[in-house]
Amino acid sequence: MRILYVCSDLGIPVLGNRGGSVHVRSLVNAFRRAGHSVVLASPLLTKSSWERPARLEVPVLHLAPSALTDSASRSVDAFAATLGVTSPLPDELRRILYNRDLAEALRGRFRDAPPDIIYERCAIYGTAGAVAAEALGVPLLLEVNAPLLLEDRIYRRGEGANELAAAAERWTITRASAVFVVSAAVRAYVVSLGVAEERVHSVPNGIDAQAFRPGPRAPAVRARWDLDGEPVVGFVGGYQPWHGIDALPALLERLLPRHPDVRLVVVGDGRGRREFERQIESRGLAAHVRVTGAVPHEDVPALIREFDVAVAPYPPPTHDFYFSPLKLFEYMGCAAAIAAPRLGQIEEVLHHGETGLLYSPSDPAAFADACDRLLSDRALARRLGVAAAAEVRDKYTWDRNAARITQIAEPLIAKRAVAP
Repeated sequence: MRILYVCSDLGIPVLGNRGGSVHVRSLVNAFRRAGHSVVLASPLLTKSSWERPARLEVPVLHLAPSALTDSASRSVDAFAATLGVTSPLPDELRRILYNRDLAEALRGRFRDAPPDIIYERCAIYGTAGAVAAEALGVPLLLEVNAPLLLEDRIYRRGEGANELAAAAERWTITRASAVFVVSAAVRAYVVSLGVAEERVHSVPNGIDAQAFRPGPRAPAVRARWDLDGEPVVGFVGGYQPWHGIDALPALLERLLPRHPDVRLVVVGDGRGRREFERQIESRGLAAHVRVTGAVPHEDVPALIREFDVAVAPYPPPTHDFYFSPLKLFEYMGCAAAIAAPRLGQIEEVLHHGETGLLYSPSDPAAFADACDRLLSDRALARRLGVAAAAEVRDKYTWDRNAARITQIAEPLIAKRAVAP
């Protein structure tokens, strides 16, 4: 099968270390391992010139915004600056115009040799895949990872939904031959936009089972991060508010009287890192904390294997918990002992007392008690970790996801082939 994977999101560097970047590459690699021919089209490869690009063994089309698009966006930005105001309009305009650029580029490049399907990661104003699929006469398979406009409003802009963005979202979603969602909450959201339930398929996140697997601890990793046999509570992820990283200083304060040598290892980077480090310093916890910053994704499994307890401290949200936490599956793959809140898909994937410990997301004391129990009872921690690794390998891998997606795609391709 020839698959054109389209990621039009201007904020996802497909060769970078963000969660979305990992998701894109992981599925692309799974398609390739299954023997499919894949081309990835994206406007952004890495976040900065200093970032080491990840390896990806498929052709990558770096289709950046046109000079006209960049010029129009800069002109609006300059106009807003002249008025002394900040406005989301330059960014909105850039996204809109880029989708025109991308659709034209895809039509031109694949007119003479179209793919069998276009697989697109849904993005705000992301219409390029639908336009190109219609022009090339191939099915569009759309992946929806979140209710994007809700997420943008709550966690970023704090404004009302943009009517044009909402219209673009509905236009694209309702034109897809099949829609793949990462959780039950996202499925309900997609159906609410008018997509028939039989066209919506739930495919949670997963792991590359060859990379995220149980294994011995590495002395070099301990030496690199100045760990000398102390018990480690670990977190992998960004500093976005929904990850709940603000709960970690208080967790450490609760654990230290019971485990005075405990270390907190935070793997990841983001705009909130400096504030987190400031909190750690102000509370006198710096000696017990290691912040790695961004690390290549291939280095993450070795770090997780150093965790005595792996945490995913999501706070109770003001909306349905629509996330499919990548960290949860990666912790499980490495046989980490996990403490996580009873929220959404977490409670569906992780079974309390069998593959991890669950606690009420609104109870910091219960969070600390779960971590304390795992630190104190190493036999329990090992048993839960081994069971979690078996569970994730059996049910949640990128290879399984790729197989399911292509199985759903096959009749759509055949149907399109015989259509007039």
